[in-house]
Amino acid sequence: MIRSLLRRLVHSELDDLLNALTTAQYLSPHEPLSASLARTADALGVCPQAVNQALAWLAVDPATPIGRLRRTELMQLARSIHRFWRHPAGAEAAAAQPSERPS
Repeated sequence: MIRSLLRRLVHSELDDLLNALTTAQYLSPHEPLSASLARTADALGVCPQAVNQALAWLAVDPATPIGRLRRTELMQLARSIHRFWRHPAGAEAAAAQPSERPS
């Protein structure tokens, strides 16, 4: 019972983050990604350091307009931010491992 409540909480935080980014994308598509993420972090209480780590890990330019990102890129960004925000110990271990993506 407790696990199901925890699972709902985690998914609701992730969904809130994704919905906020999607809303920012549609309402102000020319705004830089860094400004949209800063506003979203303030609204949802996300750690700004987690946002910076996710941007660096995904190699996304913060000056890119948020409207230029695809839905899948927004989802990946939201999941990465959430991972660095809620699981800092596991995220450090994941960041230390070499990436499987081709360079």
